[in-house]
Amino acid sequence: MRSPSQHILFLATEYAAGMRPYASAIIHAMWQDGDHVLIVTKDGQFKHDFDQLPTQAITWFDYPSSKLHKLVFRLLPSQLMKRIEQLVADHGIQLIYCLTGELVLSASIKRLQRMVPVLYTIHDATGHDSKFEGMATWLKHKILIDAPQQRLIKNTTLQITNSLEQQRQIKMRYPYHKVHYAPFPSLVTQDIIDGDMDLPELNGAGDGYILFFGNLQLYKGVHLLYDAYLASHALQQRPLVIAGSGYIYFKRDDNEPGNILFINRYIDDRELKSLFTRAAVVVYPYISATQSGVTSIASYYDKPMVLSDLPFFKQTCEGSEGIVFFPSGDSEALAAAIARSLQEPSASTRALYDSHYSTAALRSALTTILEQL
Repeated sequence: MRSPSQHILFLATEYAAGMRPYASAIIHAMWQDGDHVLIVTKDGQFKHDFDQLPTQAITWFDYPSSKLHKLVFRLLPSQLMKRIEQLVADHGIQLIYCLTGELVLSASIKRLQRMVPVLYTIHDATGHDSKFEGMATWLKHKILIDAPQQRLIKNTTLQITNSLEQQRQIKMRYPYHKVHYAPFPSLVTQDIIDGDMDLPELNGAGDGYILFFGNLQLYKGVHLLYDAYLASHALQQRPLVIAGSGYIYFKRDDNEPGNILFINRYIDDRELKSLFTRAAVVVYPYISATQSGVTSIASYYDKPMVLSDLPFFKQTCEGSEGIVFFPSGDSEALAAAIARSLQEPSASTRALYDSHYSTAALRSALTTILEQL
């Protein structure tokens, strides 16, 4: 444990989707008396995530609701900065730990670092391969996500990432940065563990389906899975479930089999237990990846996985039982890998979860990094 006087302000300004369980896992693993947490969220959502922490240790900051106020908040977060500065002064904060990208602070990060050291989490050292629904969406992404993300990576010198490949890339790009590595935290929340909601779309679908779960984006390679399934009569003996919100960026076949099911919406954490326990195999056919915790959910539910052979997946999962890799981008190899996985129904991935995603492993790695800081 660090000294009781070494207080941390845990900062999460993008507390939604995958960032929510990521930040929550680290805060719960590392929080001690004297620390403070600042969460930016809409309408006080997810307050139950921190029921185990003292109420006075959490500051909730409301995310604006109107488009104009959202834009102002993105470009000039003056009230947020005042709140952060006040918390640093009031609680004797010695380190700000940025957990969720903090894009809104891209123009203010130098000012923060003059006040107190900032440990910045690099989620995506390079932008993802993406297809957008129109030029306006592309431009918005570039201005509000890509540009501030790169400014933050350039202007923060104490950094942490959960990918050895990203650590290597950043050290090559910015040799003077101190870039630390820690294992990716589990994305399995208590809501997922206690999940008691069924997905109405799965009524009648049966069990034993091939599953992809996640936002639909080009870099996740969902089009490869779709093509592999269409080309394989053997795979079509089982349903294919593609669950997650987003723009369906690829053209669907007019004559696609009736057992392909798109659940194109936000999937509540409480629905994931039902979604994963009924699957036969979970497939992540990414064509590029920086870092991700998607394998934590599948391995928690002991499901075999088919993964593309990208560096992050290989570094995390290679050698684990129940994992089948295929050459990234190759839909024929993907179909063969899924078929191989389905022929080994007893393959277990729970050991991967217990070894790689344990709270003890995360706490040990982060404690070592904090001692160095």
